[in-house]
Amino acid sequence: MIGAATANPAVRALRVRQLIAWGVALALGVGVFHVADWASVAVPRVSPFEELAYYPSGEYVRPATLGHAEAAADLAWLRAIQYYGEHRRTDNRFEHLYHVFDILTTLSPRFESAYIFGAFSLAQEGFEFPRAEALMRKGLENNPRSGRLASELAFLYYVKPGGRDLPKAAQYFELAARLPGGPPSASRFAAYCRQHAGDLVVALQLWLQVKENSPNAYMRDIADKEIAKIRESIATGRKELAVKRLSTPTVSLRPQH
Repeated sequence: MIGAATANPAVRALRVRQLIAWGVALALGVGVFHVADWASVAVPRVSPFEELAYYPSGEYVRPATLGHAEAAADLAWLRAIQYYGEHRRTDNRFEHLYHVFDILTTLSPRFESAYIFGAFSLAQEGFEFPRAEALMRKGLENNPRSGRLASELAFLYYVKPGGRDLPKAAQYFELAARLPGGPPSASRFAAYCRQHAGDLVVALQLWLQVKENSPNAYMRDIADKEIAKIRESIATGRKELAVKRLSTPTVSLRPQH
């Protein structure tokens, strides 16, 4: 039975993760109970996962993973999701959420989904927009060629609680349109944001690019209509012809019942 268990890949993987966790404990002096609990992440529990708050910065955790930062990041990702889910079910307080995702993304700097989930959780559930912004900017610093992260940062500004930040949204939609992995919609969102931020000259140029480059006839028709509005607005000096006051929606991560 012992030989069969040793040969089981799942058992071997669990043992590797446990060894990594114990290495973190030895290197950093973190309490054995907390680190062992971290290593046994797959075991369902119902209590809050506050031990994450006691972990130091990811810059200190990374050397202690002994070359297994990605494996440690897998554990931290599961722990982060559990931490979020636990507090969603109980008190809706996310005091350590930034710390958790900061550690996770330091261990795995190219893990784009962690930046996105963490940032929108912080902004919409934790009401900590500056930290959400910081996490997404960290993501772009670590992945400067990611059109996906640029687009998500733009959207974060677009749905900023308390009021959209259209100039910054436009800036990052424009960046997303130039980067690999940026969504096809990035160009028209950039034009839309510039337009309703009141930057009509730039918006006009962006809509002209959408009209010229879009393979979608419907999108070209929309571009034509917005171009006409902007040109009339500029010619008459009546900005209200092209600029609307936009409400601020809330992007909720809560499951719909």
